[in-house]
Amino acid sequence: MEVMLVCENPACRFLLDLREVVTTVNRSSLVLSGCPECGRSWSDRCPFCSQDLDVSWKEHHPHCAACHLALRPEPPEQSHPV
Repeated sequence: MEVMLVCENPACRFLLDLREVVTTVNRSSLVLSGCPECGRSWSDRCPFCSQDLDVSWKEHHPHCAACHLALRPEPPEQSHPV
């Protein structure tokens, strides 16, 4: 069973720790159709290395425990004047 979920939206990457949710809500009654921040789907895999998502914290920022890349939102692309 997955423990951590990450929003699939690169500009969001909202993290959900199901271990904390389970302690307050019966998981079978929990319906998560999408990220509460942007509405996109969840993934239980690292968006960079595709390993099962496990998070380590470095300086208060989440990182993938497998590839060590930061699970931060990517900045929006800036349009350049032509």
